[in-house]
Amino acid sequence: MVTVVEKKALYEEFMQKARRIGEAAELEAIEADHNSTISQRIADIIREEEIHRLILPKEFGYPQLDWRTFVDMVSTIGYHNLSASWLAYFFSVHNAWVSYYPKHIRDEVINQGGFVADVFAPIGEVKPVEDGYIVSGRYNFVSGINYCDWVGVGAMMQFEDTDKPERVGILLKVSDLEVVKTWDSLGLRGSGSNTLIVDDIFVKPDAILRFSKIIEKSQPAYEDFDQDYLFYNTPFYPGFYVGFAAMAVGGAERVLDEFEKHTAGRVRFSGINEKDSPTSQRVLAELKVEMLSIKGLLSEYITMMETDKGGAYEGAKYKAIRATIIEKCTHIGVKALLTLGGHALLKGHPVELFTRDLIAVGTHITSLYEDGILGYGRHLFGVDTKIQG
Repeated sequence: MVTVVEKKALYEEFMQKARRIGEAAELEAIEADHNSTISQRIADIIREEEIHRLILPKEFGYPQLDWRTFVDMVSTIGYHNLSASWLAYFFSVHNAWVSYYPKHIRDEVINQGGFVADVFAPIGEVKPVEDGYIVSGRYNFVSGINYCDWVGVGAMMQFEDTDKPERVGILLKVSDLEVVKTWDSLGLRGSGSNTLIVDDIFVKPDAILRFSKIIEKSQPAYEDFDQDYLFYNTPFYPGFYVGFAAMAVGGAERVLDEFEKHTAGRVRFSGINEKDSPTSQRVLAELKVEMLSIKGLLSEYITMMETDKGGAYEGAKYKAIRATIIEKCTHIGVKALLTLGGHALLKGHPVELFTRDLIAVGTHITSLYEDGILGYGRHLFGVDTKIQG
């Protein structure tokens, strides 16, 4: 009974943290949209609440969240502001791949306390030199880079124990790099997903993370590791990507509440209250039921993560479920906007803002609906899709 009470208290503590971040970011939503980044104040609140510490091995002394608490926390922030949810999620989950590095590296990064960004598109050029490598590349869409001290970048490399190149992550200090402010997007404008220039930066071999090794086995290469750590006990990529679905659910729930509120207060030219219109009544019911199906899919996704403890798993199924969740959430935004009519189209209206942000979540490469559904269909017929989650 004590354990149950403690878990409830911990859950509520992190929901309060999420609400504090989300509500503060909501007050600055228009400003962040204009500036293409959250403010330093919001970044500081995320740091004060130690959100970036929540998914870490126990050796660092912070509470380890279970998947459902983590997902609900991301959703709660998303209910108030999707850009803040996007970054709080990233600043937390990016420590997961840091946890696969040797002790001296993970200690340096985590104990230093800075936020970590990443962009693992394998576009970097890596040249071997004495005692290490020289890395160069231009990386777009580096979310939260304005406030990060560390970043992981992607490249393809050939190793002696494999017969073909493989994708790797390379840990770098942001202070050694150039950040170019290029972010001017339809949605998620507050994410500050700018461009990063890596120009002939030297790295040692132990700064190279081989994702193929993580895919083979969720546990790290070193022996003395935290047996209870989330990412050591679930397929890496499904866990790494779950936040996209979580934030979309929070954003779609907000749209539903806004749709109901604005419909109740809307009067047509004819003088009829819109809440008495069969059209809006039907749309609200349809979208409410759709949200029930979305939450069911998200729960199934989490159950799969809790069940898959290592070895083979259905990566294509994870991706299809996640993409479907996000597609359905985006549909809720678009349908609500079109049903509310022109006043909801005005810049800064909550439904306009959240719908743009939901569309942006859906454009992420891990969220693309057509790719997810096609991949799962191919998988069901025995095709090796190589989808990792």
